This record gives sequence, C-alpha cells and structure tokens, in this order.
Amino acid sequence: MPTRTLRILSLILMTILAPSAFAQGVSSLPLSIVEKPSISSSERAQIAQFVSEKADDAASTDLSRANRARQNLLAPLNNTRVSISFRRAYDEALAPVMEALGAQDNVGATLTRLRFAGELGTTNASRIIVGALDDEDMSVRIFAAGRAGRIFRTTSTNGPALTTGDLNALIEKLGAVANSTDDPSLLATCVSALGQGGSLPSSDLREQRGRCIELMCDAASKAVRDSSSMDQRERLAMIAAGFATNSLFQVGESATQGATKAAVALGADMVIVALDDVVNKRIPGVKDRAIHVALVQAGESLLYYAQTEHAEITGGNPNSVKQTNLHAQLKSGEDRDFRNNAALLLGPGSPIVETFGFADDRFVN
Repeated sequence: MPTRTLRILSLILMTILAPSAFAQGVSSLPLSIVEKPSISSSERAQIAQFVSEKADDAASTDLSRANRARQNLLAPLNNTRVSISFRRAYDEALAPVMEALGAQDNVGATLTRLRFAGELGTTNASRIIVGALDDEDMSVRIFAAGRAGRIFRTTSTNGPALTTGDLNALIEKLGAVANSTDDPSLLATCVSALGQGGSLPSSDLREQRGRCIELMCDAASKAVRDSSSMDQRERLAMIAAGFATNSLFQVGESATQGATKAAVALGADMVIVALDDVVNKRIPGVKDRAIHVALVQAGESLLYYAQTEHAEITGGNPNSVKQTNLHAQLKSGEDRDFRNNAALLLGPGSPIVETFGFADDRFVN
C-alpha cells in the first residue's frame, strides 16, 4: 500500500481513537473543578498553574517529554462530565500552548493542536479547525475534519462551549469541503463528521442538527451520482444513510424539513444508481449484483424513514407512507418490474417529487 495512503489511514484512525488513547493521563485537577458549572477566579488560577507547569514540555521538541505533558494536559478533557465553564477556562489557560504548537513548522505539532481543539470544543478551537480544513497537507485536512466530528460529539454530550455563529461556521465549512474535494478519504471523513453533527440536541440546536444532515446527504448524493466506482458509492452512501436514519429516528429529537428533503434525495439517488444500470443494460447478472441490491435496499429504507419523519414534522399522516420492496425485485432478476416501480416512485409527477418540490427530471429523465 502506498506510503501516503497508510499515513492518511493512520490519521483517520487517530481521529476515532484519540479520546480513549489519552484516557490514561493522570490529572492533578480535582473533579470538583473539571465538572463544576461555574469556575471561580481562584479555580481559574489553579487551572492556569496546572497548565503552566506543563506548558514548556508540551511544546518541547523532545518527543518523550512532549508526549507525557500533552497526555497530562488532555486528561481533564477526557472526563465525560467536563463542564462548559471548565472547557472555556481551560481554553484560556491553554492559549500559550496552542500558540506555541501553531508556531512549530511540523505536522506532529499541528495534529496535537487539532487534538486539543477537538476536545475543547470552544470558539477558539472551532476556528483552529476551520483554518486547518484549508491546510496544504491533505493529512492535516483529514485530521481536522475528524476533530470537527469530535467537537460535535463533545457538544452533544457536554453542551456547547462555542458560539452558535462559530458552530454554524464549522458546519458550513465542512459542507463546503465535502462538496468540493476530489479526495475520497477527506470526503468520507467530512461525511462522517457531519453525520456526528446529526446527533446535536434538537432542544437547543435543532437547526444546526438538521443542517449537518442536510449537508452530509447533499455531499453523499453528489458522490453517488458522480463517482465511477461502485464500491466507493456504496461505502459513502451506506455511511451517510446510517447517520441520517439514526438522526431522523432518534427518540426525543426533531428533524428539519431541509434534513428530510436531503435524506429523501440521497435515498432516491441510491435507488437510481441501479435503475440507470438496468435501463442502460449495464446491470450485472443476478449472482453479481449484490452491491446494487444493497444500495437499493438501504436507499428505499432511508426514503421510508425520511418521508415518515417529514410527515411527522409537517402535520401529515406518517401511516400513509408505504414501504417498498424494490431491492427484492432487483435481487430476483425481475428487472422490468423493478424499472417500472422505481420510475413510478421517483419519476415526474410522483408523490415524492411533488411533496418535496424536486424538479420533474431530478431522478428520472
């Protein structure tokens, strides 16, 4: 496997494993401060002293010293009950360390800075990640996208320590990168990060939650339509469909109309991949079309869930949404029935096209 590919894959794994990888670091800050909803001036001084004792080592070029200091500095942020006030106070105390890391001209320091940013989930942290999404080094951009997902998880679990405007900016930047990149690893990481944003609490961040799903589905739909690789289509579509379904059907949460429309579009595009191949006689034989069948099955499931949620939030009748069985027709080789039923479901004037305001030729020409 090429060196660059190995490097990128290792960095993607780091974005997933980073929180647990540093969980063994020991913090001398008491839990009463880390979990406290309001930090006093004396507690801020204690936080500042804790950071200052490790700041020089954390920015050291001696990797052994630096790693020990960074683990200790990350340790308080691994607490699942870390408060918003603590993260903001810790962000202030860490500012000199973050500045020193940013001044170093090496990828290791850059990734460490991004690792801190993902755990902090603050306004300053989100801005660091937004900037890194334009880095010339693709591995840095991929890691930054993964850390954006970490900010969404931190925010979902512990509350927002960043402004709504900065959260919006991070979401929009991820969407822009996902729709413009031609690097499959960066695209997949952006889609995954936005999918994690689909778990933001709708009680306070409903529009942001919905926007994450909307942008994720838009990027996945574009890839499904444009990619020449069937394997890549399936992997990305399945990731996005899973996140979208989880978000739309999460108990106690509410979706937006933008999110349900984008999810319907993604589900439809997953079905259309197979329909185009049937119409143009490119569909493999029954024994060799497993990917097509899987795409259609996941696509029509997403269509069902998204339409049901749309009916819920718009005052319609969720029971009127019917499940389809297109994948079974495709799997058994009933290609004519599949073609006719898929065209009826998604063609000009169909209920889906009319209800969601799609152009008549959006799915079927």
